[in-house]
Amino acid sequence: MPDTQWPRYMVFQQEQPGDVFIHNSTVHAPDAEIALLNARDVFARRPQAYAMWVVPNEAIFTKTREEIENDGWGDMPDSQAPEDFHIFGKTTQQGQLQHLGTQAGATAEDALRQFVESYSGGEIWFWWSFPVSAVTSTADDEAESFFRPFEAHEFKDQANYPVITMMRQIKARGKLEDR
Repeated sequence: MPDTQWPRYMVFQQEQPGDVFIHNSTVHAPDAEIALLNARDVFARRPQAYAMWVVPNEAIFTKTREEIENDGWGDMPDSQAPEDFHIFGKTTQQGQLQHLGTQAGATAEDALRQFVESYSGGEIWFWWSFPVSAVTSTADDEAESFFRPFEAHEFKDQANYPVITMMRQIKARGKLEDR
């Protein structure tokens, strides 16, 4: 049976200007622009968002710490024009991937290899590398119009619906039978 899902996009989010981008989750969408809108609708309210990126899943090269230690690196291309790649790393088992920097390279693997060899920031559980050109992002001047309307949507906040507390109060007043 053929896969009928839309392509998968990784969502990266920045809470405040100057914060690092972190990997938030994924969305499915027919294209990157719709993926960005879907990501905003799903993830912009918790935590707060200042900027978002979406990247096609197939554009991301991944390598675990164990793969690097055991298998090393693949063959590097002979002569390919370098481009810039974003490098993300997961610093704890339970943490989120966070943006560690950018690195020029012939491929995502080449850029990642160079970055890993010069990285001195501590242990990384696994790495992601993807071309800067694969990112579809919000613009700084769009933050206000793109994200702020979602802050006022209290109907999305489950704290505004104390259903369990209300049901206990109704039950305590004897208006609801035990079931």
